[in-house]
Amino acid sequence: MNGPLGLKHWRRWLAAAGLAVTLFPLSAVSARADEDLAEGTLLVADKKLTDPNFEKTVVLIINYDDHGTVGLVVNRQGDVPVSTLLADTKAAKYRNDAAFSAGPVEPRSVLALLRARTGPKGAQHVAGDIWAILDQDLLESTLAGHAGPDRLRFYVGYAGWGPGQLEAEMDAGAWRAIHSNADTVFDATPETLWERVTRTMDLRVAGLLGLKAPVPLRSRS
Repeated sequence: MNGPLGLKHWRRWLAAAGLAVTLFPLSAVSARADEDLAEGTLLVADKKLTDPNFEKTVVLIINYDDHGTVGLVVNRQGDVPVSTLLADTKAAKYRNDAAFSAGPVEPRSVLALLRARTGPKGAQHVAGDIWAILDQDLLESTLAGHAGPDRLRFYVGYAGWGPGQLEAEMDAGAWRAIHSNADTVFDATPETLWERVTRTMDLRVAGLLGLKAPVPLRSRS
């Protein structure tokens, strides 16, 4: 596996990409979310989005600028343990939690998200208590600090859109946007996250919840 990728690498890829990574019929009719796209925004796949790369996904935007958008799918946990993924990293030896399949771009890259009030030097602040670990040395030192999967999660690959591509997909109704928080990104049962978020958003649209009501993301027992 390759190590974490810096933003310069992403920007080179986005500049060279001449097509959208996600596929959605632009003739679809749906209202665009009111929230502005930005780092820390969560993209929730619409029920009509059937691209297997993104069907029923929740994507955290970790980079958004004039060069394009980079995000991580946060609700698709794979079956490869971190200890296997980072077999050459001593601090990963006892990590039995599985890495997440974060997107179809650079599928051999490994990234991490950290939940912390203050991130370590060199980490990229995404939003609130969410930090992105994009450097190999920083990843290893963070692992050595014994942060468990409730605070440190690993992602293989990422999702990417060139300039204007995500906005076009939003206008087409492929995605709905909400503001993220660490509880959502580090949800204890990510396999049901999309269903719970979608249910709550549908209730809001139907007027059964106030527009400023918090999203209940706890899974049912």
